[in-house]
Amino acid sequence: MGLPLVNQLLAQGYALVRILSALKIKPSTYYNWRHWQPSRQEKRRESLKPYILDVWKTFKFYGYRCIAAYSQQTDGPKVSGYMTLKLMRELGIKSRMQKRYREPKTVGRLIKNPT
Repeated sequence: MGLPLVNQLLAQGYALVRILSALKIKPSTYYNWRHWQPSRQEKRRESLKPYILDVWKTFKFYGYRCIAAYSQQTDGPKVSGYMTLKLMRELGIKSRMQKRYREPKTVGRLIKNPT
């Protein structure tokens, strides 16, 4: 949006009113951006990411359900399964375990015994 650009232009000595009008940014948008603080939920999510990553590095075959159950059973932070799933997606990690593909039995019989 150009908000970091505003700080660069302010450092060069330009007036804030002129910068915002040239970039077509409302002053309220600029001040909201400048005074932004992460919410309690965002801080918690960021604090949970290293924990989930550590558990995943220890137990590579654990999926989100097992990691959530592990967090409930140990002294670590309590994390729900869905939150674990979302954070694992953000971190780009997956369980190394994959479900086996099994051919449906009814289809296999029909193809193998065409009578």
